[in-house]
This record gives sequence, C-alpha cells and structure tokens, in this order.
Amino acid sequence: MKSQIVVVVLAVIGVLASAFTAYRVVVHSMSDQIVVSCRPDSGRSYCVYHRTTSGLGATEYEIHVGIAPNRGLFYRVPYPAGDVAATWNPDTDLLTITMPGTELTIAEAEYRDR
Repeated sequence: MKSQIVVVVLAVIGVLASAFTAYRVVVHSMSDQIVVSCRPDSGRSYCVYHRTTSGLGATEYEIHVGIAPNRGLFYRVPYPAGDVAATWNPDTDLLTITMPGTELTIAEAEYRDR
C-alpha cells in the first residue's frame, strides 16, 4: 500500500513539473523583444535588448547585453522598454543603461564576448 502511495505522489509531481515546464516554454516563446541600442563602433555588433514576458500574475522585464539576444549579460529590471535607454561611450568603452531614477554603467570587459 505504501509503495502505491509513493508511486502516485511521484506521478503527480512528474505531471506538475511537466505542466510547469510546458507553461514556461509557451510564455517564453510569446515574449516580446526589442533592440534598445547597438554599439556603433564595434567590430562585433554588441547590442542592448529588452525582453517583456507576461506571466500568470506578473510581467517580467529583462535587459540583455551582448552579440545576440540570448547571449551575454542578463539583468531583470522593473521597467518596460519605453522607460529604458542605452548609450555607448566610445572614449571609455562604458555602456550606460538609463531607467527612471537610476543608471546602470557597465564596462566593456563585463559585456565583451570572448
């Protein structure tokens, strides 16, 4: 009897895990992503991307910095794309991401892909 209960509990956990994974895949595929800014003088096209993902109870916002939307630095931010701006300083190689009330400054060594 105990072994049947254990099997049922494990089966329920497996079904819930599969359902959650399927939900995350669907939500991620339905996310919106835009290019905020690209570094103008780079040999490789480094860009700042903003992704909006809607969930059950909340909307998530992420900023990606790198040569591709799915590669590089990832930051979760509380702001939609319209509230985010990025500027590249060619003299210092600093990237500054501006959001309401705050700025995030990133050195080239942090976002450079090796």
